[in-house]
Amino acid sequence: MQIVKLASKNRGLRAIALSACLVLAQINTALALNLSDAYQAALQNDPAFQSAIKDYEAGLENGPIGLAAVLPKLAANYSKATNRTTISYSQTPNGTPTSPYLNNSNYPSDYGALQLTQPIFSMEAYARLKQGSAQTEFARSKFTYLTQDLSVRLMQAYTDLLFSIDVLRFQKAEYDAFSEQSKVTMRLYQKGEGLLTDALQAQATSLVSQARMLENENDVINAKIKLESLIGSQIDDVNSVAKLAPNFRYFSSGLDNFSIWKEKAIVNNVELKAMKDQIEIAHQEYKKNVAGHYPVVNLIAAATQQTSYTTSTINQFASQSYVGVQVNLPIYGGGEIQARANQSYALFEKAQSDYRVTYDRVLADLRKQYDIVITARKKIDSLSGALDASKELVKAMRSSVNAGEKINLDVLTADKTLYISRRDLAQSKYAYLIAYLKLNQMIGSSEMDDFEKIQTYFH
Repeated sequence: MQIVKLASKNRGLRAIALSACLVLAQINTALALNLSDAYQAALQNDPAFQSAIKDYEAGLENGPIGLAAVLPKLAANYSKATNRTTISYSQTPNGTPTSPYLNNSNYPSDYGALQLTQPIFSMEAYARLKQGSAQTEFARSKFTYLTQDLSVRLMQAYTDLLFSIDVLRFQKAEYDAFSEQSKVTMRLYQKGEGLLTDALQAQATSLVSQARMLENENDVINAKIKLESLIGSQIDDVNSVAKLAPNFRYFSSGLDNFSIWKEKAIVNNVELKAMKDQIEIAHQEYKKNVAGHYPVVNLIAAATQQTSYTTSTINQFASQSYVGVQVNLPIYGGGEIQARANQSYALFEKAQSDYRVTYDRVLADLRKQYDIVITARKKIDSLSGALDASKELVKAMRSSVNAGEKINLDVLTADKTLYISRRDLAQSKYAYLIAYLKLNQMIGSSEMDDFEKIQTYFH
C-alpha cells in the first residue's frame, strides 16, 4: 500500500512540474522588456506618477499667483441704463406755499471707468510673493522626490518579478532532483536493495518541494501583476523580461567614507529641500496674518466718463480723471487677526520640528542603505563561493552514494543547500542594486544616470 501511494503521488508531482514550466514559459513571443523600457512606460502609465505630474503643474502656478499680489491691477467697468424719474416738490416764493409740482422724466444714462491700483505698502502682498516662490520650489522638490520614488518602486517591482522567477526556477530544479531521488529510492526498495525509511524520506521531501513550488507560482503571478500595474501594459512572457547578467560586477564609486555621502545628502537631498520649502511657506503664512495689524497703502489712478449719471446732470456729459493715495488702516477686528497670527506661528514652529524629524530619518535611512551596499557586496562574495562549494558537494555526495559511502538523505540535504545558496545569492544581488539606487538618489544624484548604470546589469 505504501508503494502504491508513493507511485500515485509521483504522477501528481509530474503534473505539478508541468504546471511550473507553464508559469515560467507563458510564451507569446513579445518584445523583450528591459529596465529602461519599463521605466519609460511607467513614466507614461503609472497612475500615481500621473497624479504627481498634475500636482506639479498646479504647484508651479503658485509663483505667478504670488507675484500678482505686488503687481498693478487694472480694472474697467461700464454701465448703461434707461431711467424713469419722478420728482415732486413745492415752491414757496416769498414764503407763500403753492400747489405741489410733478415732473416726470425718461432719459438714458451711461457710466464708464478705468482704474489702476498699485500697492505701495502691503506686508501681506510681499508675504504672498515670497510664499508663492517657496510653494513653487516645494512643488519642484516634491515632484523630483516622486520621480525618484517611481524609479525605486519600479526597480523593486522589476527585481521582485525576477527574484520570484529565479526562486521558481530553483525550486523546480530542487523538485526535479528530489523527484528523481524519490524514484531511485523507490526502485531500490522494490528490488529489496533499499530501505523503506529512505523511500519515505525522499517522498516527504518531494511533497514539501511540491508545496513550495505551488506557492512560488503564485509569487510569480503576483509580482507580474504588480509590475504590469506600473508600466500600464501586460507582460505576455515573463521570460521576455531582461534578466540579471551572469558577470555581476560592483560599482566603482567610492564607498569607503560615509561622511562624504552624509554631507552630500544634507545639501542635495530632495526631501530635506522640500521640508525647508515647507518652513518658508509656513513662515510667510505667519507674516501674511501679522500683516493684518498694519495699514495698506495703494496708489489709485482712474479716468471716468458719464452721461446723465444723476438727476441733476440729465443731458450732461462729464469726463474726469484723478490720481491719489488710498490708505486702509485696521482698527479692531474682534481678535481674529491675532488669533490667526498665533495659529500660523505655531504651524511655523511645527514645520521646523518636522524638518528635524525628516533630517534624522533621512540620515538614518542613508546609513541603512550604505550598510546594505557594503554588506551585500560581502554577502555576494561569500555566497558565490558557497554556491561553487555546494555544486561540488552535490557531485561528491552523488558519487559517494553510488559508492555506498553515503545515503540518499545526504544527497537531499546537499541539494537543498545548493538551492538555498542560489536563492540567497540572487536576493543579495538585487538588494545590492536597489540599495545603490536609493543611496545615490538620497544624495541628489540624477535618477536617469543611476538607471542607465543599473540597466547594464540586465540583458
